[in-house]
Amino acid sequence: MTIEARHKIGHYVKLIMDEVFGRDRFRNDITRIKCNPKNFHRKGYGNIKDLILFYSKTATPTWNDPRLSFSEDDEERLFKKLDKNGRRYTTIPLHAPGETSQGNTSKEWKGINPPKGRHWRTDPAILEEWDKQGLIEWSVNGVPRKKIFLDERNGKKMQDIWEFKDPQYPQYPTEKSLELLKFIVQASSNEGDLVLDCFAGSGTTLVAAHTLNRNWIGIDKSEPAIQVIKKRLNDLPSHLFSTIEYEFLKG
Repeated sequence: MTIEARHKIGHYVKLIMDEVFGRDRFRNDITRIKCNPKNFHRKGYGNIKDLILFYSKTATPTWNDPRLSFSEDDEERLFKKLDKNGRRYTTIPLHAPGETSQGNTSKEWKGINPPKGRHWRTDPAILEEWDKQGLIEWSVNGVPRKKIFLDERNGKKMQDIWEFKDPQYPQYPTEKSLELLKFIVQASSNEGDLVLDCFAGSGTTLVAAHTLNRNWIGIDKSEPAIQVIKKRLNDLPSHLFSTIEYEFLKG
């Protein structure tokens, strides 16, 4: 469940959402960059963002862990090293915070104990296998680190500041970015799931859900909004084995 709120009412909306879903179901507030900077003449800072509140209905929601592709700058900055085959990589420590009183992750490996207050990230037997496979890099001081290769990573984790700018020439006043809604739908649902938009507006959520093979329900009392939604749905491309089918219910 996500809801987008303008900056002046976001904190009020969150109180309502806490009451509906429960404070323990709140997962993120997300800043969404919605437009380019404006040069308004007002006593205050320019507003280029919206607030997205992310809640879940249950403690175990659908989560598809969306990722962003690495840019060329990311690749050079985050994976600075090259192996003998030209593969880009970086290294991370083999230990993690916290001491373990039981189990193998606190034991000595190759004559080395984890630093005080830390433990090995994995069983020393696995560390030994990694070392045999050339996946551990040893510093000149004999400090081991795990190699992480760029070509084995599926991108970088999405953070809580997004840049999905709204259409420059919207078909409806509150129309949002289609890519934004597709991103949200993909992250928190699977094909065949049901997506509900209680204030459908321009119908962007419905278009996103339909193109991603989700079922959907859209609700709006505005006649102009309904006309825009019907046009956008009817304009979606169809082919021999797929048609755009929906039922319009007027209350």
